[in-house]
Amino acid sequence: MFALGRNHPTVIRALEQVLHGRLAGLVQLDVSLLAGLLAEQLLGRMPWLDKALFCNSGAEAVEAAIKLSRAATGRSRIVHCEHAFHGLTYGALSLCGDKPFRERFGPFVGESAAIPFDDLHALEQTLSSKQIAAFIVEPVQGKGVNLPSNDYLPAAARLCRRYGTLLVADEIQCGMGRTGRFLACEHWRAEPDIVLLAKALSGGFVPVGAVAMRGWIFDRVFDRMDRAFVHGSTFSKIDLAMAAGLASLAAMDEERLIERAADLGERLIQGLRRRLNGTEFVRDIRGKGMMIGIELGRPKSLRLKTAYALLEQANEGLFCQVILMPLLARHRILAQVAGHGVPVIKLLPPFLVSEDDLLWIEESFEQVVREAESLGRIWELGRSLAGQALRERTALPER
Repeated sequence: MFALGRNHPTVIRALEQVLHGRLAGLVQLDVSLLAGLLAEQLLGRMPWLDKALFCNSGAEAVEAAIKLSRAATGRSRIVHCEHAFHGLTYGALSLCGDKPFRERFGPFVGESAAIPFDDLHALEQTLSSKQIAAFIVEPVQGKGVNLPSNDYLPAAARLCRRYGTLLVADEIQCGMGRTGRFLACEHWRAEPDIVLLAKALSGGFVPVGAVAMRGWIFDRVFDRMDRAFVHGSTFSKIDLAMAAGLASLAAMDEERLIERAADLGERLIQGLRRRLNGTEFVRDIRGKGMMIGIELGRPKSLRLKTAYALLEQANEGLFCQVILMPLLARHRILAQVAGHGVPVIKLLPPFLVSEDDLLWIEESFEQVVREAESLGRIWELGRSLAGQALRERTALPER
């Protein structure tokens, strides 16, 4: 959500103007001028789409997509990908592919099914039933920073058209310039029927989400005057949220931040590859723009395998903390694992990072990774982390 960094002055000025303007925001009784302007700005960046509606979060955007897809197609089943993350409200959670998010919260919204990501055969087998309302997919999966094959999204769009299914692109994390294009699906020239946005659209200030769609989908849902109220929410078009969205887009355009994300992101990927090539633990460095994954794995040398195995036995993916903890404590770099039990560190830098910042990130990662290859260092952190993980596991109540 901090694509523009924190406290971007363009967004602050826009919010101040709205507050001082004391506009009459009767959001349930009219169409806000600012909502119309934001819809116009967004659809201008997605010219194959015709309509937009707003909500309060990415999860609400997913919920809206489920409703709209079912209403527009007359079908009820939704297909999502394994390891997907689409939000934590019940409809969105029903489309999450990772067990830790779902555990103890079932039963879920019915008639949803998971298929492997980047598997066209599995997709066609599922769609061929002609009962699927929508296939919802992250063009770049956040949980793992998983990139599709070059033909996956265009072929998925063709399959959806063939079988009467809507293609829904969840661009909530990977959109808004994060990958160096306004939408990540632009890298593969795919044109989804519905696009979901949130996070960076807020400018880091006001909760907001957006659902952009083809006109016929909108018209099939809101097809009579007495159906004008069938989807919406109290705060979905408030002026503060709309102003934050407009200001975020303006800042991206004026400062050419999406082009900057593409350029500096690629340079960061190449710099990390150059510095970490041949290290014991790094298996892959991948990504697009400012969405980068560093995949770790079992070391090759016998002397480090035992320490690595101790951590993974305590908690799958725990070794990532051997890298993340000193990155934060000594280098002030805040990064995160890319998912529960996933041995991938995810980097989502603001688009405003400088060339000095890139060098700082590269040098810090290299220092920490090479320190982890020191047997003493990995044992020190390993015993601490593994002990904590085991204590937490044994402290869990009986189920």
